[in-house]
Amino acid sequence: MRTLILLLLISINLSAQTIPQDKMLHFSGCYIVSATTTSLASHYLPKKKAFWVGVSVGTALGIAKEVWDINNGTPEINDLAADIAGSIVGSFTVTIRF
Repeated sequence: MRTLILLLLISINLSAQTIPQDKMLHFSGCYIVSATTTSLASHYLPKKKAFWVGVSVGTALGIAKEVWDINNGTPEINDLAADIAGSIVGSFTVTIRF
């Protein structure tokens, strides 16, 4: 597992692709929300349920932002993908055991 994660990190760094700042903001915002929610929920729920609560809250926030963008901005499916990815990674980092 550690080797897989290391290879994934190396391949991401070597790909030389730039990620737009907007996508990074979507990812990091949902990362923070889901990690915080998972951390708080883990005090009251089992880890697996706390993980899904964190992912759900982060994703719901991302969906709400995209719905708001329909009337007030430009909604993009890639923004939603960044929201979902940030929510999953944020919840995962809280529940992982070292």
